[in-house]
Amino acid sequence: MRVATQLKHHTTGLLFLLIVFTAAQHAWPGTESPKEATRDNGLQALVAEGHHLWTQSPDPSNPVACATCHRDPAMTRGWAASFPKFKPLPPPHARVMTLLQANAEAVERHYRLADPLPAATAITAFLTAQAAGVPISPGVSAGQPVFAARMQALAASVLRGKHLYAGRCGHCHKSFDLAPSATAFPRAEGGRPMSLELFLEGHRPLQPPLAWDGQATADIMAYLISQAAGRPIGDHMYRASTEGKEGS
Repeated sequence: MRVATQLKHHTTGLLFLLIVFTAAQHAWPGTESPKEATRDNGLQALVAEGHHLWTQSPDPSNPVACATCHRDPAMTRGWAASFPKFKPLPPPHARVMTLLQANAEAVERHYRLADPLPAATAITAFLTAQAAGVPISPGVSAGQPVFAARMQALAASVLRGKHLYAGRCGHCHKSFDLAPSATAFPRAEGGRPMSLELFLEGHRPLQPPLAWDGQATADIMAYLISQAAGRPIGDHMYRASTEGKEGS
């Protein structure tokens, strides 16, 4: 039994290192400048932190971690590709959420952190790296049942996001062109973790601000991600990175 446990842990460790390497390869291809190398290292560190928080609670008095219940990598690998989606939380909290928002809700509830955003961002980076190569399928997770009411709620969110995007973003950015960039988050910017939710919160300061954990942010992201459906997460991280360098 001890040998089997050690082998399992060893295999898990090797899998994690492979995930981090794959994420870095997809996110920052080609010859790296010092700035790109810093981003690369920052992304790897963020993914590693997310893996640690996934497997170990930050609260010593609470031994239950994410992996305590969600310990099958084959099942969790597709999670990132299935967001945004409707989360059936107890009323009145049930709504369409992004992966970061869902992680923040779970971190706050289970890990009892006063500020769930840093831990949720790291865990989101880990799950996104784990999903490299998985086709984007909002609302649908492989091997899980699909509920019509939840898909209808997601469709309504996409429609709201389309209108919000047109009013807030569409004057400068075509949604189809921007959709690949939406899959390149979370990432490291200036040595700090950056999620798309946080980016949207600080963008267009002359307009009423968006809350990173709000419904409007989830709606805009649902609209953007819907236009990337069917394409691999890793492919979009790669393309967003190369397109950003070509346009800089």
